[in-house]
Amino acid sequence: MAFTEKSLSLKDINYRVTTLSGLMRLWRIGLVVVALMSLMDGWAQSFNHFEAMERPNKRMEMGISVGATYMGMSAAGVELQPKLGMRGALMMSLCWYEQVALQIELAYLYNKIEAKSPKSTFDVKSNVMEIPLMFSYRGVWPLRFNVGPILSLAGTGRYSTGQEKVEFGRLRTTVGYTAGIGVNLSDSVVVDARFTGNFGRTDNYFEGAEFPSSSYWVGLNIGYVF
Repeated sequence: MAFTEKSLSLKDINYRVTTLSGLMRLWRIGLVVVALMSLMDGWAQSFNHFEAMERPNKRMEMGISVGATYMGMSAAGVELQPKLGMRGALMMSLCWYEQVALQIELAYLYNKIEAKSPKSTFDVKSNVMEIPLMFSYRGVWPLRFNVGPILSLAGTGRYSTGQEKVEFGRLRTTVGYTAGIGVNLSDSVVVDARFTGNFGRTDNYFEGAEFPSSSYWVGLNIGYVF
């Protein structure tokens, strides 16, 4: 019995030594695997950085926007009270290095103003198709600074007397300007505040009176970029 107990004790010791050796071997293998993974990760980061430096950082951005506009208008001899309008646009931008972009839009703008004379009051409605071409600086995230010319393809105001529609005249000059600031709420959602003005005045007509007028637009839009 004593010999059997001694033999079992030696077997137990050999088993423990073998197990410890196996664990040490696994530990060394694990360290090698971790080192190889770290090395490969470093290579991948270096490759991505090199690729980003070598590849031109240009991309195309497209989206849509909707918003509200306020039209301000002043004229001699006629009382004008602007009302809120609406705006919808398709946007396209060519971006360089995430800092500068050339942004072009195709937009529809609807506005209404209340025109008063000593004898009558009418709502003047206008539908404008506008094409802003803006330089956009985006180097201060999340802000966007936009400025550029704007082309208005249609902008004639009209009012209804109940019997016929009468032209009020153009509310937009063919070429104007626009400037504003936008804020990226996320990579896809942008809020944009914008001021638009005319180069010069427009000639308008109301109830037999002819007068020059000055107009401007202030808008607040929210856009989604694809």
